[in-house]
Amino acid sequence: MIRLIIAFFLFSTLLFADLKITTAKQLQNGIALDFNENVKESFFKRFVLENKGIVRYVYDINAQLLGSAKVFDFQDDASIKIAQNSKDKVRLVISLPKSAKIDLDINKKRASFRIPNLKKQSDNVSIASLFDRRSTQNVESKINQSQKRATTNKNKIIVVDPGHGGKDCGAIGVEKVCEKTIVLKVAKYLNDELKKRGYKVFMSRQKDVFIGLRQRTSFANNKNADLFISIHANAIAENKAKFEGVESYFLSTARSERAKKVAALENKDDTEGMNYFSKQSFLNTLNTQRIVASNKLAIDIQYGMLQSLRGKYQQVIDGGVREGPFWVLVGALMPSVLLEVGYITHPKEGKRINQSAYQKALAIGIADGVDGYFQKNP
Repeated sequence: MIRLIIAFFLFSTLLFADLKITTAKQLQNGIALDFNENVKESFFKRFVLENKGIVRYVYDINAQLLGSAKVFDFQDDASIKIAQNSKDKVRLVISLPKSAKIDLDINKKRASFRIPNLKKQSDNVSIASLFDRRSTQNVESKINQSQKRATTNKNKIIVVDPGHGGKDCGAIGVEKVCEKTIVLKVAKYLNDELKKRGYKVFMSRQKDVFIGLRQRTSFANNKNADLFISIHANAIAENKAKFEGVESYFLSTARSERAKKVAALENKDDTEGMNYFSKQSFLNTLNTQRIVASNKLAIDIQYGMLQSLRGKYQQVIDGGVREGPFWVLVGALMPSVLLEVGYITHPKEGKRINQSAYQKALAIGIADGVDGYFQKNP
């Protein structure tokens, strides 16, 4: 019996690993997802979040989304977003102004989600369209948009947090350079890029000094920041050539094995006495709305980084958007993310990350993601 259960589990895992969403199409009153193979209702794991009058119906699907994340707008401030939430999980979020019945209709390779009385708007856009540098817009339109953005952004405060520093080297890369040095350079480029776009920016450190984890978010809270962005670089001790790619994390009680390993590296200088049980209790009190906002921010920044890097470099790996227990994010009173801008232990990527051109491309991508987030969440 046990062997049968194990065999069934392994078969199910392989089945989900091959499942792909080939297209996501907006309907008049919902969304239709096309898959590469037949699906059934048990493939869609649902939970509901409700905060400040907004009801979010969240569906997690063990699959891969082919193409970019998408946001579809509907009347009465309703929306539907679909994005790759992690390497093997797609998240569909249906946001409505009030509770509603959602009809899930499955027909072989298509799953349709329909909401009675929901009506689409005519000006829907995908996340890709917000960042596409190959847009056919004319120069005058781009200038007008830039001027409008600078005016809108001047009231937004962003704290950029270069990880580690001082006595804390962080990971050591293939060129024997400390993580703290690389992420400080990326943070400075990001500081300049965001300021050019009209944002008010503060850095938690501007030189090689050590700052405790709690001090970093306290700094952001004292500045009344709208966003907190902590920048790090990933590392692995074994099989270094197998691990590469950019990843975006947000704080959550949920965590994968990979997220736990990354968090363990970034949390190791947490010497301020919060034991395991008090940490778990604190995580359980996290503000749901802030988690959702941080998730949105992570999705937008992840996409921005990929678009910017892939425009100049080949084989840029998408590590996905992940959730985990990063203590540097715990005290933040605003949407916050921790970015792993690549593996400094990877033979090829480790060298790229130490190049100024690559660091500037990262900064542009992160700033694009910030723009995208504020366009949808003013």
